Amino acid sequence: MTDLSQANTKHLLNRACFGLSPSTHNESVKSLFVKNGSNPIDVIPKPELSGRDMMAADRKERVKEAFMKSRENMMKLNLAWMEKLRTTNDPLQEKMVLFWHNHFSCRTQLPYLAQQQNNILRKYALGSFDDMLIAVSKDPAMLQFLNNQQNRKGHPNENFAREVMELFTLGRGHYSETDIKEAARAFTGWGFNQKREFQFREKQHDDGDKTFRGQTKNFSADDIVNSILEDKQTARFITQKLVAYLVSEDYVTSDSAEELAQSFYKSGYNIGKLVKDIFLADWFYKNKFIGNRIKTPVELIIGIQHQTESKFADPQSLIFFQRALSQQLFFPPNVGGWPKGKQWIDSSSLTFRMAMPQLVFHKQETEFQAKDDGDVNSLREKKPKRDFSLDVNWNNLANHFRGGTNEEVYAKSEDYLLSKPTSTLNKELILKFANGAKSDGDLVKKIFTGIMSLPEYQLC
Repeated sequence: MTDLSQANTKHLLNRACFGLSPSTHNESVKSLFVKNGSNPIDVIPKPELSGRDMMAADRKERVKEAFMKSRENMMKLNLAWMEKLRTTNDPLQEKMVLFWHNHFSCRTQLPYLAQQQNNILRKYALGSFDDMLIAVSKDPAMLQFLNNQQNRKGHPNENFAREVMELFTLGRGHYSETDIKEAARAFTGWGFNQKREFQFREKQHDDGDKTFRGQTKNFSADDIVNSILEDKQTARFITQKLVAYLVSEDYVTSDSAEELAQSFYKSGYNIGKLVKDIFLADWFYKNKFIGNRIKTPVELIIGIQHQTESKFADPQSLIFFQRALSQQLFFPPNVGGWPKGKQWIDSSSLTFRMAMPQLVFHKQETEFQAKDDGDVNSLREKKPKRDFSLDVNWNNLANHFRGGTNEEVYAKSEDYLLSKPTSTLNKELILKFANGAKSDGDLVKKIFTGIMSLPEYQLC
């Protein structure tokens, strides 16, 4: 890890974190797997709704007030996580929280539940997958989203049981419809109380014999989860998703990925070890895996701030850009999560991505309208903002890229911002755009704008 070349260091930090920063040096690599202790997000207080309060005469007014605050608090929670992503001392952990946020795709209108689940993912992001699976399966946000709150003896709801196997552990094709029906019976009674805490409702649980994956006994919900974890296909499924996320979708069925899966299983589902094994592998640094991955919208937004050591003058801009690029934290489009790979890019989204540097560095306005996600309750701005500027200190940034000639400044900037060099023609156009710069800071600003406006900047 400590003897990586500059190019390999950049590749590692692109995948494990959010790219280089002007002050990045080898210490960033050395401390990558040293957990600094990323604190949980705590911006939404636990609602004070006891059973007595819920039966009180003012119940309707209190519920109405809670719903009115919901949108505001979801925005507050969103911005709190975006700020943590920008400033965290544990970038690998937060990068993994992003991964699990999509893997355990969940959508709730109750901000406290969303915050609670996000902190569960943070707690186990690089820990034990089996512990995480149990914790998420008992999480009120997930139980509500997948309708297990309505899953009771005699009237089983199969949504939760189906997604646990299809999306969270085994993957499609590795279970039967009977397995889903019987697992749903085992999960009857799992729900949460008015205090937003997990509760096993024994009277609603089906305690009869169930036949799950060829075995018949009085399966409990914990038995179902343990049976799934005993299957090496779960380790294979999780490993393949992580390889796709950190390396390439084209490598998930390789012999190397299978070796990782076997090691992951033997480790007792140690996520941190699996991730470290990926980054320590020689094949991870092969040229074909460098600059071959399209940045997700959140990675793009955080990366721009990280690489310029800046933040948005108006935090509301973060909400606009997430919606404009179709990745709004805490609002995945469905239970399957967000798109991946080339699905992030179409003619409209690529055009907007390439226009972002002009918006954030040169205070330009835009009439771009974010796509409607079809949910009238979704998080959105009351009034579109027109100032999306980043507060970049260009003179300070220039200290890291200053050179004898414009070409030298360009070469340092390109190596810093891009995984692979762009064409000679693009270089000439950017240098032409940078001619006439009034200062070192202005020169770097123009070069950064040009390079970040290239399609190649969308890759890491």
